[in-house]
Amino acid sequence: MKIRVFVVEDHPLMRRSLIEAIEREIDLTVCGQAEDAQAAYAGVVSARPDIVLTDIQLKSSSALEFIKAIRAYAPALPIVATTMFDVQRTERLARAAGTSAFVAKQDGPEKLIATIHELLRVAKDKHPQT
Repeated sequence: MKIRVFVVEDHPLMRRSLIEAIEREIDLTVCGQAEDAQAAYAGVVSARPDIVLTDIQLKSSSALEFIKAIRAYAPALPIVATTMFDVQRTERLARAAGTSAFVAKQDGPEKLIATIHELLRVAKDKHPQT
């Protein structure tokens, strides 16, 4: 059974690139996508993914409130945040909002995929029945 990833990214080209990187993995699949926080929240509630990948700086909003809302809705759901702007400050804000992990976009898709796999391994170790 493939691990279901929900992708939140407002730039279409970057979103497509992230989705392609995820779909290349034999154990991962994209179960939904959104370009803003409001659609992302509704999509996550509907799709019930195993993990969420979100850009922090969205056109219409910050994903920080989205992360807080998802954390309240599903406290154990792994969330990976990413950005390419002001990485150190943004990582601090994302972690304070409740993100499980942070990857700078400059680190590339290999680091992102490795982070997703590590988060899922840790989650499985904490909750072996899931």
